[in-house]
Order: sequence, then structure tokens, then C-alpha cells
Amino acid sequence: MNDLWFSGRVRFAIIIETIGLNGYYDSVYLFRSIDFNTAFRKVVEIGRNNEQSYFNGDNQQVVWKLSDIISLDIIKSESLDGVEVYSEPVSGEDPSLTIEHEFHPELSEPTQTVF
Repeated sequence: MNDLWFSGRVRFAIIIETIGLNGYYDSVYLFRSIDFNTAFRKVVEIGRNNEQSYFNGDNQQVVWKLSDIISLDIIKSESLDGVEVYSEPVSGEDPSLTIEHEFHPELSEPTQTVF
């Protein structure tokens, strides 16, 4: 049996020693697995392997701990070229922006989120 592609969205709790919980950070990982149950164990392992601890500029310990597996999805595609692996609604209202508005995404300057 061939391995299937999965996407797993995990949530890290960011804890600062003198503050406590300072927020959460979600990450999506792509990986292969033979079935859903094995994929669940694998995404937990991936999340655990990406936990981290460091000292910030104020010499306070900052710890990222895996807190939740948010989603685990089989990607039903042989090729990952152009496959959507994550989406979420983002709020925004502007009554002056009409259906005639023309966007220019080619002028975007995307950030890189991988450390």
C-alpha cells in the first residue's frame, strides 16, 4: 500500500517564565503516512520534535509546548503542486471597496514564516 499525504495543523502554547501563557502559534506540516491512526501518532511526534525553549531579550525563558492537534486531513491528490493545505477566514470590512475594485497581488511582498 502506498503512503498517503496528510496535513496536520498543530498548536503550540507559548509560555514565558515570568508571565505565563503568552499566546498560541499554529503550524501546518505536510507528511506521508500509511493510515489515519499512524498519521495521528506521526503528527504528535512532529509537534513534539518542534517544541523549543530559549531565552528572550529580557533573559526570560520562553517555552513552546505542543498543546493540541487542531486538524489532521488526508490530502486526496497524487501531486502536491497547487494543493490547498490551510485556509481560514480573516476579518476585514471596507464599504468603499466594491466588486469593481482591482487587486494587484503581483505587487505583494510576502514574508517568510519559516525560522
